[in-house]
Amino acid sequence: MAEKQKTPMGPVGEALMHNIKRIREGQRLTFVKLSEELTEIGRPIPILGLRRIERGERRVDAEELLALAYVLGVQPVDLLVPPELEDEASYSIAPTVQVTAGAARDWISGVGFLPSTDVADMARALQWMPKSRQPLVAARWLQQTNKALGKEQAMPGWESDG
Repeated sequence: MAEKQKTPMGPVGEALMHNIKRIREGQRLTFVKLSEELTEIGRPIPILGLRRIERGERRVDAEELLALAYVLGVQPVDLLVPPELEDEASYSIAPTVQVTAGAARDWISGVGFLPSTDVADMARALQWMPKSRQPLVAARWLQQTNKALGKEQAMPGWESDG
């Protein structure tokens, strides 16, 4: 049987690996204690698994990402984007997709879209988000788009409250 080719870890995975280690060590949290706390909330990761995550030898799934953020007391976005990146610095969210770190943070946090002037992109994203978030996020997208286009004012009727 042929061995499966492993997809190399990208910059998001590397940021996650480094941020988990940085935060865990900054909190003086041992692998044992972190593993115990994850087990207590019902998302166990064995000590060896945590060591492998920090060495980049094991990936983190979505449930583990949220559990790690919860136990470490941080926002999930702060595990995914390097803290030292200024908002205007380039950040790769996929091998061929570069955005600014600030745009990535907003997008991951659910308060913004990735840079685009395409109304169809916004409409598609709005279609799938909870209705309660749509007005705020749409206003923010319009504000970002106008700024990118060099326009000072939003279109009439589309002004944001903030």
